[in-house]
Amino acid sequence: MSCSVTQKRPGDFKSYVDFKIDSKRGTDSAILNKIQTRQTGAFATVRFKVNESCEVGQAIKYKIRGTFYNADARAVINNPNVEATLVVTEQGGSIITVPKTETGYSVSMGADQQLVSGQRVRIPVTVASSEKNITGFNAYDMTFTYDPAALTLNTKTGDAANLTVEDNDGAVRVRRYGDAVPLGEALALEFTANKATSSTVTLTAAKFDLDANSINFDAPETTITDADTVVDANNFTVTLPDEFTSDAETRLVPSGGSFTFKPVDSHYTYTFTVKMGDTVTESLTFGADDTYTIENISGNVEVTYTGKTPKQYDVKYIIYNDTELEKDVTKGPETVTYLNDYSFGITPRAGYSYRVVYSVDNGDKFVHTVIAVPTANDDGTLTYTIPGKEIVGDVSISISATKETGIPVVFAGNGAEDTASGNAGSMGKNMPYYFTLNERESCDYTVTAYYQPINTPTASKRPATVRSLGNGKYVVEAVNYNDYLYRYSNWWNLVVKVEKVSHSAEEVSVSTYLELNDKTMMLITVKGTPEGGKAFTYDGNTMYKVNAYGTDQYAWLVIVDNGQTLTQEEAAAKVAISAADNVVTITPSFDVNMTGKVDVNDAQLVYDMYNGTYSDFTQVSVEKFLRADVNATKAVDHTDAVAIVNQFK
Repeated sequence: MSCSVTQKRPGDFKSYVDFKIDSKRGTDSAILNKIQTRQTGAFATVRFKVNESCEVGQAIKYKIRGTFYNADARAVINNPNVEATLVVTEQGGSIITVPKTETGYSVSMGADQQLVSGQRVRIPVTVASSEKNITGFNAYDMTFTYDPAALTLNTKTGDAANLTVEDNDGAVRVRRYGDAVPLGEALALEFTANKATSSTVTLTAAKFDLDANSINFDAPETTITDADTVVDANNFTVTLPDEFTSDAETRLVPSGGSFTFKPVDSHYTYTFTVKMGDTVTESLTFGADDTYTIENISGNVEVTYTGKTPKQYDVKYIIYNDTELEKDVTKGPETVTYLNDYSFGITPRAGYSYRVVYSVDNGDKFVHTVIAVPTANDDGTLTYTIPGKEIVGDVSISISATKETGIPVVFAGNGAEDTASGNAGSMGKNMPYYFTLNERESCDYTVTAYYQPINTPTASKRPATVRSLGNGKYVVEAVNYNDYLYRYSNWWNLVVKVEKVSHSAEEVSVSTYLELNDKTMMLITVKGTPEGGKAFTYDGNTMYKVNAYGTDQYAWLVIVDNGQTLTQEEAAAKVAISAADNVVTITPSFDVNMTGKVDVNDAQLVYDMYNGTYSDFTQVSVEKFLRADVNATKAVDHTDAVAIVNQFK
């Protein structure tokens, strides 16, 4: 049985032979397009002949693929890949003809182009294939036509490898051969437009093929799916400055056409110049809709920006016919300039909160209103400012005044006792809070504030800004109540913390007073003279005046854990001067337990102290510990107990 190669493949196994043996039939027939049968058990022989190009001794690899069927047409033996090698034993024989590989090529020209006279244009030519196994090509031969009066061809022979270009006065033949090239853009023709006219580049014929078909076949005609590319150079350019823009998709305008442009920022009044060809028109402006249209364009257009002035917008106040409120408001100008801040004022009446909202007509269908938050002035007046960046249209300002409870105010800290009696008990929403401290000349004050949520475990306190106005007057700056507070909790307190430190304390000292088992007792002493009715305090505790330590010496004791320290700076920060009905003065005495009699129990108490029997002040008071330093050494040890015993020998 002789076979011909029916399909060619790349690689080492280029030839496959397809045949079929079926036990149902018993007659021979042609193998390429009919079924050949053998009786069950028969042998099938396949004979190959090679062409004259094969040399004696050359090994040729091949595979035979086949399936054996029974009488029911069911495959019973699959033998898909039987590999073998044949060796050429003698030259000659009939030529094996490789059948043509179908390529299914199609070719199309690029999209139409718009440009102006003198510009270059690039026209791509694209190839595709309807055969899924075809991914590229090796050679092509294409012919184009164009109008040489309208276009000049720039593509030349040698612009790409193995590329030949023959231009015969508008008839162009382009050929290429060589290594395989992927499908897609096969060629790009480049032209220069010679004049303002429209012309067409047409693909009149095309042939594409693979190297596989180059042995025995001519390149076939390729289907042309889009033959024409229109090159329209009958256009003019429009050049705009950075300040202007256009909704047009292109800056190319056909001869006799029109072009509309507008400002990038429409909140200015502009002047500009339009030059079309050699004609110049100056001092132009945009229309009421902020656009300008150039009609009947007959040359390249250049627009030049020459100046701009920010627009002004009207301001309207809405005060709801409240004559008293009218008196409270200090209005700003009746117009406002784009990008300029706009300010107005309110002189608040005691007990009133003011709600101020404004809106700006920005062209949107739904106008957004903004709650205004004032700046508190030193004189108690309020200044409201609309940022210039928001001034993009007419402004409407609504103002109302109400008597509302507002946000309760709580004073805390060791300086809270110095708050003036006339301070308001609440802070109005979206309002600042003014208050006064009866500050003492002998003290330095630190005032902070925060908003404390009430009955809202998930909310955290929010910081507040306090500003000193001098002479004991302060203000807590306003916040936007809805955005800053209400979104986190419905109820808040404003906590104002006042801390004071006496600057009449000439010296604050810290020293170790007594070592306990696992703690240390520290002695804090202060030298100074508080004003009448006042006393030094340490962390809110009235200090003792200890005459044994010198003139105007005050003392207090603090217990710290081992490894901890108490610095002079830390101690000084807790020293203050506060009102005090009486200050206890400790005079030199050996009566440590304060019974009115000096005996062995006083010595025993001191002994227990320096042996660590008492680790806090629950059983033995600070005063008794201070009295235990009978030697006035600012420490308690055995010498103090000995000194007491010596008093009753």
